[in-house]
Amino acid sequence: RQCAKILSLFVETPNEQIQAIISSGLLTDLRDGNVSLANRDDFRRMLDLPPLKSELLEPVGTATIPMTTEKFVARERFVKDTSPEARVKIFNVGGNFQGWFSTKVEEPFTGGTLRAHKLTQSSLDGQIIAELGGEAKVETTLTEISYLMEKQGNGEQGILLTNGRSNIFYVRDVQGVLRAVFVCWFGGGWSVDASSVVSPHGWFGGYRVFSRNS
Repeated sequence: RQCAKILSLFVETPNEQIQAIISSGLLTDLRDGNVSLANRDDFRRMLDLPPLKSELLEPVGTATIPMTTEKFVARERFVKDTSPEARVKIFNVGGNFQGWFSTKVEEPFTGGTLRAHKLTQSSLDGQIIAELGGEAKVETTLTEISYLMEKQGNGEQGILLTNGRSNIFYVRDVQGVLRAVFVCWFGGGWSVDASSVVSPHGWFGGYRVFSRNS
């Protein structure tokens, strides 16, 4: 019965990954070693996985983004418009965002889920990315950001903060460089901009960070 439980952990694991695990010898070490002496977070960190419980980031919820059937054209969606007819009220599109993302076109989105985290203390992008498990875990898309903004197009309550604090996403620009894209609601509309992930200027506690849910 216990062996069946172990096997059930690998039901959806690709064969290549299973073979790599077997070849590494780690399963043998776990079988023969005293696992009560092991710190699971240290073990996960060694495997480039985030800790089970983060002192830097507190999970606050998830958001499901539906699939799309059309390409996403950034310059058509991130446009300054605070008129009553605007589907999403945007009062500012920053220079960095325009320079790095205005010509970006994303392929139709296949759908997915994002996890939102509260930043519990001031931190740099590098620390946040490492805490969440690396670039592959944090990378999101403009399609997803735009969808969430549309859900709160007039500053309604939702997964995005609307109290003037930043909502932080990590997206690759037109050159394939990972950037921090942040959106903030200031009374009459959204402000959208971007910054380098190696910037010495960090983020304040209380801001919200988005990453992949898995």
